[in-house]
Amino acid sequence: MRCLLNIFLALLLFTSVNAGDISVEVQVVARAVENRIPIGVDDKFPSNIGRVYCYSKVVGASKGDIVRHIWYYNDKPISEVSFNVTSSSYRFYSYKTIPAYAKGKWRVDLTMQDGTVLKTTDFTIE
Repeated sequence: MRCLLNIFLALLLFTSVNAGDISVEVQVVARAVENRIPIGVDDKFPSNIGRVYCYSKVVGASKGDIVRHIWYYNDKPISEVSFNVTSSSYRFYSYKTIPAYAKGKWRVDLTMQDGTVLKTTDFTIE
């Protein structure tokens, strides 16, 4: 009986340690998001696109974690959107309005609240 209790406690501890291991299952940039589905996924967009969306899905998150999309234009941060995680498998998106003159290199970093970068997605406005 004591052996079973030790096995149970070891499994519980193992599960608890791994529960905080957040990973990125999906991150894409798209023309739109409809019903939580990215539409028109690409890494190049025309300068008249208007808006570009970044869609992400993280797994292994804990309720209460905070993740962020940080938008960069030519390697300079220009926008940040924070999300409060509500489940271990969490889908979310943000968008950036793109001025027609803002051609060049863009990226979105998905980060934890402490600044740890989980994923970087690059795209170009032509």
